[in-house]
Parts: sequence; structure tokens; C-alpha cells
Amino acid sequence: MDSESSVLRAAKNFFMGTLFSRVMGMLRDVSMAFCFGSAPEIAGFMVAYRLANLFRRLFGEGSLQSGFVPHFEKLRAQGDRQAALFYRDLFYSLLLVLTGTVLVGSLICWGLGWLFDSDIPYMTLAMMPGVAFLCFYALDSSVLQCRNRFFLPAVAPVLFNLVWILAALFLRGTALRTAMFSLSFCIMGAFFLQWMAVSWNVSGWLRSLLGRERRRPQVFSEAVRTLFKPMAFGLVGLGAAQINSALDAIFARLADPSGPAYLWYAIRIQQLPLALFGIALSGALLPALSRASGERFSELLRSGLKKSAALMVPCAVGMWVLSHQGIDLLYGRGGFLDSDVVQTGLCLGGYAIGLIPMVYVLLLANGFYAQKEYEWPMRCSLIAVGANLLLNTLFVFGFGWGAESVAIATSLSAILNCALLSRRMSDLHLIRGVLRIGVCSLVAGVAVLAFDGLLVHQRVFISQLLRFAGCGGLYGIAVLGMAFLLREKEILEILGIKKAPPDSSGAL
Repeated sequence: MDSESSVLRAAKNFFMGTLFSRVMGMLRDVSMAFCFGSAPEIAGFMVAYRLANLFRRLFGEGSLQSGFVPHFEKLRAQGDRQAALFYRDLFYSLLLVLTGTVLVGSLICWGLGWLFDSDIPYMTLAMMPGVAFLCFYALDSSVLQCRNRFFLPAVAPVLFNLVWILAALFLRGTALRTAMFSLSFCIMGAFFLQWMAVSWNVSGWLRSLLGRERRRPQVFSEAVRTLFKPMAFGLVGLGAAQINSALDAIFARLADPSGPAYLWYAIRIQQLPLALFGIALSGALLPALSRASGERFSELLRSGLKKSAALMVPCAVGMWVLSHQGIDLLYGRGGFLDSDVVQTGLCLGGYAIGLIPMVYVLLLANGFYAQKEYEWPMRCSLIAVGANLLLNTLFVFGFGWGAESVAIATSLSAILNCALLSRRMSDLHLIRGVLRIGVCSLVAGVAVLAFDGLLVHQRVFISQLLRFAGCGGLYGIAVLGMAFLLREKEILEILGIKKAPPDSSGAL
């Protein structure tokens, strides 16, 4: 039976693995900024990367995992062999679907590149075969998570980021167009290594249960077909969201030739706490929620939302007040100019608005998926996507705003998505857990802004480091002090300063 300690232990393992991979991801982005800056060629490469990853989101993360985990857990209750047969059949069925998708997508990219004489479709084509490996990585990661092995799937992207970093450093000084094409091919190989990091573990599990039978699949078996309905709902919702994400890069490009680069560097920072805490907690919760029911289900979800608020509210406010200092420290050297720091900071501020609702959307959607309710999250996603498109059109073409408006539109649509999802779970009281934590964070933020105004800003690493450390340290101390003053137990409990009261329900 899932308990407070088991779910938190799983989340901590997920967190530690994700921490390593995100640190490497941050070093990867620092390497890109140092080696190539924010030139239009770099922005084009990032548009291509987003387009290629569209298929990863559709067939790998998201729709597949949300449908796979509840069904896999149901079969595991009948016996591990039944679950292994289901995985085997799904793997080979997915192999056929992905092979066809990659072939068709490659032909489309080649045609678009020839028709519009653009490098972006060709770079997308170079990366697209590797996306199939990422889909298999997502499937194998789901199996490991259901077996309470969270660290390995979370840490596997370290290999991917390491290959990217080495390729960027090797290609520094090469003509930008040549460098971006070469990097696209390197990324395809990096995708493969990331999958291999988890594949060996799942292969051993499958071999122990099925032996030679693991090579005799029933493609599109009855068990696999039962997954089609939840996947169909997920594909519609996620497909619209991912197409919208790809269009974000295009809107940014229309607003500013270097706009996609600013968005890229900003969202990588925003995704750090989102992945470390939001995705780690939601990933650890989904198997537990799939096994829970009744009041235990509600308590697990409610506690997850409270813990995420205690982490995400200070992170969101911190992004606002520390954006310039952090971006200057990470990227402010080499080909990354002062003007790039300012523009990226504006984009990060726009993304910070949506950090809390984005985490809530992850948790709430997993709550619906665990109950095998897929239609409502799909509808909410479609409405949010439509709102995002309208806002982007209004901000970029109507108001003539820059790339930061795309980040603001993304955050506003996340707020709408969260509000719609919460309508079906009104007993969770989302706002109540945010207000007091928000007061602690805002007071700390004002103190940091006043302190930073007294400092001298220099484009020297030691000065950048001391500025960020001073402002960041002050922010952390001020948040903690306000939490003590207001007796905000959620912050104190998440830091281990105050022990949570015993809970017989087994909630978080």
C-alpha cells in the first residue's frame, strides 16, 4: 500500500536524478550561449528542435505515459507476466507506428525545405529519427517508475546533454550554418544513448518473465487496443498543445529574429524547478494515484498540491526578482550580449507567471488520468491552446510586442487550463494554500530588489557570481524568516524544519 514515506521516497529519487540531468542541461545551454550566442541561425536551430520534439510529446511523454501507467498497474495486479506481455506487444506496435511517422515526417520536412528554401525543415529532418528513441525511452521509463525505480529514468538525460555539450564545444568557431546541421545529427545519436541508459534494465526484467517469448509479439493485441481510447484523447489534447508550442517559436521569430533563442534560454531556466519539483512529484504520484481510491486518492492529490505550492510560489517570485542576476551569471559572456540578457530576462519574467498553474495542471491532469478520465483534460487543453493562439496573435500583431509576449501568453493559457481542470475538483482549495506563501515570497522579493539597487553591476564572472549569491541568499533567508514570522507550516515542513503531524490516511 502506498504511504506518505513511499511516495515521498519515490519523489526524492526522481528529484535527485532530475537534478543531475537538469544541471547538465543548464551547462548545455550555457555552452550554447557561450559558443553561438543568440544569432538568427541559432534561433532557427531551436525552432527545428521544437518541431522535432513535437513527435516525442505526442507518442512518448504525455499521452502514452498517462494511458500506459494506469493500465499497466491494473495488469500487474493480475500478475507480472500479464504486464510484461502487454509491454512487449505495445513496444512492437509502437515501433511500427513510429517508423511510419518518421518516414512521413521526413518526407514532409524534405518537401518544405525544398519549397521554401529554408534550413529549418532540413534540421528537423536530421533530428526526427532520434525522436523515436526518445519515445521508447519514455515507455521504458514508465515501466521502471511503476516498479518504483525513479532515479535511473530521471538521470538518463545526462548522457544526452553530455553529447550535446561536447558537440557544441567541438563545433565552436565553425560557420554557424554548418555547426547547426552538424549539431542536429549529433542530437540524433544522443537520443539513442539516452534510451539505452534505461533499456537494458527493462530488457532484463522482460527476459526474466518471458524468455524467448519476448520476441513473439502480438502486434496491436487486445490489451494494446484498450490503450487507444485514452491515447486518442491524449493525442488530441497534447497534439494541440505541442503544435501550439512549436507555433510559439514561430511567433517569437516573427516578433524578433532572435526571439526563439531568448525564449529557449528563458524556458530552460523556468523548466528547472518545474522538472525538479513539479514533474518529479507528479511522476511519483501517478502510479500511487492509479492504485488509490476514495478518500486516500483525494488526500494524496491534495497533499501533493500543497507541497508543490510551498516549493513553486517562492520559485516563481524568485524568477521575477533574480532573473537578470541569474541570466547574467549563466549566459553573460562570449557571444551573449548585455541586450540578450535583458531580453531573456523579460521572457523569463513572462514564464514565471505561469509556473504555479503549470505544476497544478500536471498534478490535476494526473489525477484525472489515474481515474481513467481523459476527455475533460483534453477539452481543457484545447481551450487553453485556442486562448494561447489568440493571445499570441493579439500581442505580436496587434500590440507589436516582442518575444516576451509569447511567454506571457503561455502563462495566461496555463492559468486558464488550471482553472478549468479545478472546476471538477473544487474540494482541493487551490487558492487557499497559495496566499500566505505568496506573502512570504513577495516581501522577500521586495527586499532583494532594494538590495540589488545598491550594487554595482559588472560583466566579470566574480562580480556576477557575488551579485547572484548575495541576492539569492538574501531572498532565501527572507522567505524563511517570513515563514517563521507568519508560521507558514508548509514551507517549514518541506524544508524539514518542522515535522508534519502524523496522518493515518497515508497522505503526503
